[in-house]
Amino acid sequence: MSRGPARRAVLAGAAGLALTACSDGGTTPTPTPTPTPTSSSAAPPAAADEERAPVPEGLEEAQRTEQRYGSHPRQVADLWLPQGGHRDALVVLVHGGAWGAEVDRRDVNPLVADLVGRGWPVLNADYRGVGDGGGWTSTFTDLASAVDQGARVLRELDLPEERTLVLGHSAGGHLAVWAAARHRLPAGAPGAGPLLVPAFAASASGVLNPTALGGPDGDPNVRNVFGGAREQVDGHYAVGDPARLVPLGIPLLVVHGTADGTVPHQQAQAFTGAASAAGDDVRLELLDGVGHQDPLDPDGESWPLVRDWLEGVLS
Repeated sequence: MSRGPARRAVLAGAAGLALTACSDGGTTPTPTPTPTPTSSSAAPPAAADEERAPVPEGLEEAQRTEQRYGSHPRQVADLWLPQGGHRDALVVLVHGGAWGAEVDRRDVNPLVADLVGRGWPVLNADYRGVGDGGGWTSTFTDLASAVDQGARVLRELDLPEERTLVLGHSAGGHLAVWAAARHRLPAGAPGAGPLLVPAFAASASGVLNPTALGGPDGDPNVRNVFGGAREQVDGHYAVGDPARLVPLGIPLLVVHGTADGTVPHQQAQAFTGAASAAGDDVRLELLDGVGHQDPLDPDGESWPLVRDWLEGVLS
């Protein structure tokens, strides 16, 4: 592992790291430390008029176009466009919140505002969470449908598919990277046959190796969204765990704080090791002393790294 500034360790090409979960070859999982349940933030519960998302600070309602893909209030994505023209790419954002119903797309509003303010079109994706129609398989198929709305957006904005980047935080990091791996799914699997295959993907504080957390002593939120423990429903994990779908064949960024008490940073290392070993172009940023919520702050340690990487690959 090479070192950058003192505040972070940077890993590019982590083939030497031991995996903590099953690969396609059937490696037996190695337990990771039992985490605190993977909640994304202390955001307020979803409002009754959820179909009309509050406007991120600095933006206006006129900049939003609703992209609905179902009748449930959470089956929607909001397209936010900069005023006076936009840059030639689409960024798809995916919120976290332990795959539950309590946190919605408003959780990443500060990031929406930051990106749109810099000229990027942003599709802020929502999905049904566990406890409100979500779980296996609807959380996965909802997110797949939300991302596929991007295909229509690309046509409307006259942008090519290779100008699409998907990124997420916490549980949203898992879903974002999984969405970028959908072209690797077998026919008939939830989310297979994507209309849009992102050209880049990034995760901040993401649950990228959920198989390792799906045991009886692991994270109950992982078991809830996958419909059971890994020993009971390993087939679900096989098609829903990004670490078991590598190689993705696209550039990847993984950012994680070593002081994350919600999602162990070993999740980032395990996924990066699997992806790199499979031949993926993957960059890992481990931020010393940084916690789980930091990526949601545009002025924090994590987000500038994500934003700079985004600017670089989409330039």
